[in-house]
Amino acid sequence: MIATFFEKLPWWRLTKFVLTGGVALLIDVAIYFVLTRFGSVFYLLARAISLGVAIIWSFTVNRRWTFRATAGDIRQQAVKFLVVILSTSLLSLALMHVGVTLLHYHDLAVLLAVAVLTTLINFLAHQFWSYASNK
Repeated sequence: MIATFFEKLPWWRLTKFVLTGGVALLIDVAIYFVLTRFGSVFYLLARAISLGVAIIWSFTVNRRWTFRATAGDIRQQAVKFLVVILSTSLLSLALMHVGVTLLHYHDLAVLLAVAVLTTLINFLAHQFWSYASNK
């Protein structure tokens, strides 16, 4: 009963999305750290592996837990998920350039503002496109 109450709250799905992203970040950093510090893996290869694992984990958890979209076509959802991630990553880089290089704001302030904005864009894109029902 309590779980259904929380599921009906408008911000609950966003909260789950943010939690999933936070755990994905921890997975990403942990794998990178282990591969580079204990596995002697070249840092770019380690980064590709750690990011790949984090993205797969994030896609799976968001699909099953956050958006409960397991009835949809997993391949189509995965492609859409990657398009959203890549698009908002490019947007993040562009906004960092504008904020830091052109407007001369502090890089960490810009980073935090961009992170909030791209998280919201990611959430909305996944909500209404990546995991949207095909009905």
